[in-house]
Amino acid sequence: MVDFFNFMGNIPPYSENDTTVHRLNRRHDLLIGPFQPQIEGARILDLACHDGRWSYALAAAGAEHVHGVEARPELIERFAVFPETDFKSRVSLHCNDLFDELETLVAQGERFDVVAVYGIFYHVMDHLRLLSLAKQLEPEIIIIDSEFIVVDNAMIQLLREEVSNPLNAVPASAGQSHTVVGVPSRRATEFMAEALDMDIAWIDHALILGDDTTGMKDYFRDGRKVRGTCALGRR
Repeated sequence: MVDFFNFMGNIPPYSENDTTVHRLNRRHDLLIGPFQPQIEGARILDLACHDGRWSYALAAAGAEHVHGVEARPELIERFAVFPETDFKSRVSLHCNDLFDELETLVAQGERFDVVAVYGIFYHVMDHLRLLSLAKQLEPEIIIIDSEFIVVDNAMIQLLREEVSNPLNAVPASAGQSHTVVGVPSRRATEFMAEALDMDIAWIDHALILGDDTTGMKDYFRDGRKVRGTCALGRR
């Protein structure tokens, strides 16, 4: 296990729960390790980057530049307390709605080698729109880490989500207490990849994580909703 995120143990709210730091390190094994060749020297777009934790990790893994976008300004402010390193300057964080940012980047003719969709795909409703806009940035791969509905058919299950939780979707209007999000099935995600003429590959998380499920039980859950990781690539 890579212990990259151990520094988070001194930063609230991560310092309040040891399992949270352990989970980040385990997810690093899933989201950084298998994609090291694609990350090295790449321009990366990190969607819904939270406090920049994955942007920071991607820069540390050798990315040339990481452009993070996050709608909650108070989360972006936390990035300032991350350790000053020789790679931190390769991260730029932008406060904006992720769809607005995607449309702006496309209109500006920006190009990225990798688009990271870490933990946001099941907090949106317009999944195909997100992937369509991301593809227009001409990445080699789009990496998705998300919860997926475990069924044989292609479907998206709608769920209510409280917007007060900083890990959830942001409100669409002032005073909104909850919103509606869609959790896609794996097959639905495969349909979207096919529609965009992209290949899709699923990461075998059990092979990477082994028997250590501490803080990672959502990846091993027996039930209708399970977390997983996949990559969409050019054909």
